[in-house]
Amino acid sequence: MLHEPELEFRAGNRHIDPRYGLSVFGPADADSPTAPHQIPVALVGPAQAVDGIQSWLQRCQNRIEAKDTKSGQENLHQPFPGFSVDSQFGAELVFDSALVREIPERQLRRLARADVASATADAVEIYAEAARSLAETGRCRVVICARPDELNDCEDRPSPVASAPDEEEQEDREAGGDFHDLLKARMLTLSAPLQLMRKETWTGIPARTGGQVTRPLQDEATRAWNLHTALYYKAGGTPWRMQRHSTDLATCYVGVSFYRSANGQELHTAVAQIFNERGDGVVVRGGTAQISKSDRQPHLALSDARRLLLDALSEYRNNHGHQPARIVVHKTSNFTPSEIDGFHEAADERDIDQVDMLWIQRRGAPHLYRTGQLPPLRGTTVQLDARSLLLYTRGSVPYFRTYPGMYVPQPLLIRLASRGTDLLLAGTDILALSKMNWNNAQLDERDPLTLRTAYRVGSILKQVPPDARIATRYAYYM
Repeated sequence: MLHEPELEFRAGNRHIDPRYGLSVFGPADADSPTAPHQIPVALVGPAQAVDGIQSWLQRCQNRIEAKDTKSGQENLHQPFPGFSVDSQFGAELVFDSALVREIPERQLRRLARADVASATADAVEIYAEAARSLAETGRCRVVICARPDELNDCEDRPSPVASAPDEEEQEDREAGGDFHDLLKARMLTLSAPLQLMRKETWTGIPARTGGQVTRPLQDEATRAWNLHTALYYKAGGTPWRMQRHSTDLATCYVGVSFYRSANGQELHTAVAQIFNERGDGVVVRGGTAQISKSDRQPHLALSDARRLLLDALSEYRNNHGHQPARIVVHKTSNFTPSEIDGFHEAADERDIDQVDMLWIQRRGAPHLYRTGQLPPLRGTTVQLDARSLLLYTRGSVPYFRTYPGMYVPQPLLIRLASRGTDLLLAGTDILALSKMNWNNAQLDERDPLTLRTAYRVGSILKQVPPDARIATRYAYYM
């Protein structure tokens, strides 16, 4: 059983819950001279949506009470403390009529009459032009776009999966709509990242299709937590960071994933998501992968694996001013001998001695059963053999005194592809990285950040030409 990892907040204060830590101590970088205390935001969308977003964001400057919970489970939902310079966030959103681009109703009506593909392409063009004109002023830190109601791309279509998915997969499908991905792909070279908002976020009215609610709606305090945490990070802030002892090695966490090109040529391109203990994230695009005949999964040749990790380490050094002493590589597919050799060659070239390679399987792991009605505790581990560990990153949480999920939690199966790796340390890292998603202020997501980002990054990069310049900062993809 692994202990719930603590996170670090202002002045080195620690707590296991991001929401509690922010509301009591404040962001980790609150005392830094570069912390974003004033965040000018630009707004793009129909006039009514722009007004609605601004009104709701101004309401969020003040405290929003938490959703009612059962007695004894008060920690499950936390009140939002307000986002202002007087709250523990120590930051406020700044609005300016000069940083607003209203989309004319005439253009929106045209979207409603077009087929899905044409409407999506037109909407991307309209919003991209507006967002670019705002970002190029150099006066805004984040551009907020109201998603047009007139679109009916795959983001709004019901899931074809009949059985209940796990919650992370449901969120991934919702985040991967055509408009979202295409617009973000177009905006990867702007000076300010985008934040897309659905109408239900600021109205509090669930979206419906054919009279049925298309997705569950979070309570208002939770919506405020998630949005403002993301805005703070996108503006350059550090809401919280992973705990690091003075004796710990400086670690570079690398998630390696693949995405299929959008041109139908079945090319799989490697991408690395690189993070340090602070959660600072950068993205590196690699070479083309080949499908293995043995497991039908994309894999890298030795030279491409070496180059991908070398590029990742270069970005790490550019961002942090030093090389790490330890590299941890996560993949959702097995490591081939060529990949292992390529990653080791890159580490040797940079004189890095410790390289941990972990194959993390999200499906097919055996399930555990606990006496009583609640699932196993989050942090439950079972070492299956010398190189395999079963880990519950979702499960019952003593701090909540319940299991906060909707579906039966599925454990991760962690397999070592490197020698000398401490399995329990690897599991502790993964548990801590599962708390580092700044799109969501909950403490018990299933996937570590290294894998959580893979779907979002790949779905956006597949819309970008291979030779096009891209943003390396992860804030542009979330």
